[in-house]
Amino acid sequence: MLTLKAKLIGMYKSNDFKKEDGTVVAGRTKLQLQTVRRMQDGSDKIELLDISIPLEKVNMYKSQVGKDVSVDVGVIGKVNYYGI
Repeated sequence: MLTLKAKLIGMYKSNDFKKEDGTVVAGRTKLQLQTVRRMQDGSDKIELLDISIPLEKVNMYKSQVGKDVSVDVGVIGKVNYYGI
């Protein structure tokens, strides 16, 4: 498990979607996070990340908008994160 530290800019619920078999899957709540990546030349690149989180963790972030937060994440592929 990894911990991502970033500024929580906002939260939203993604749209529900329908699978090929017609099953409706509820959208997930996502955190909008602002991170700073140090580039090779020493400059900073601001990046925005949308990270889905489990429903049971939504309340712990609601009052943290505008603050630095730590989010337990797993990694999919090269740079895609998901909340755990």
